Amino acid sequence: MAIKTPPTQRWRRWLIGGVIAVIVLGVGGPFAYKKFVESDNPPPLSIAAPSAAATPTPGPAPAPAPSAALDGTWTVAKGSQAGYRVNQNVAGQTATTVGRTHDVTGSATVSGNQLTAGTVSVNLATLVTNESERDEHVREGILETAQYPKAVFTLTQPAQLGTLTPGQVTQVPATGTLTIHGVTKPATITLAVRQSGDALSVQGITSVNLPAYGIDPPTTIQPTGQIEFLLQLAHPA
Repeated sequence: MAIKTPPTQRWRRWLIGGVIAVIVLGVGGPFAYKKFVESDNPPPLSIAAPSAAATPTPGPAPAPAPSAALDGTWTVAKGSQAGYRVNQNVAGQTATTVGRTHDVTGSATVSGNQLTAGTVSVNLATLVTNESERDEHVREGILETAQYPKAVFTLTQPAQLGTLTPGQVTQVPATGTLTIHGVTKPATITLAVRQSGDALSVQGITSVNLPAYGIDPPTTIQPTGQIEFLLQLAHPA
């Protein structure tokens, strides 16, 4: 005959089990969130190193591109992307959230050895992370993309390109304005530029104080995040 557990012992087991569940959810939950939800974030955008097949054999360095060959208006082409990177604190655990979109448009004008004009526009309403429910909250509750759908960087001063050597990365400080959430502020972004054949790759990253742009993030999200982009520019026709 089975022996029944006294009610008092059953009550104690339920209580202990409840306490353990609270501890697991309160401590292990954030750890699991960081480990399993945010562990597959993409790395920061960067210009990829040339493939082994594209790496030239040892010999003379490639000749710098004539400045006249770069003149004209370049347009943002397929393969471009942009996004954000923010940190958040959940019960003592720090996790990074990354959002990305390929919905990027814009152009850049080169004359001589200068970048004389440029604009990049990102459709914030198409940003996605690895959590669709979070994406909806970011779009509707934080960025308010129905009212402010775009983030735009506009060059306001000519930027010196110098001499671009094909295959090599050149650092170019670009001064302009950044518009987010309907607020426009001065911004200087150091661009990494590399010419490869008839294409230009341009990568940049800048820190953004969200409250300065009228964005009120949840208290778990750190107020300063990063905007990053990697542009593939098509050669002018």
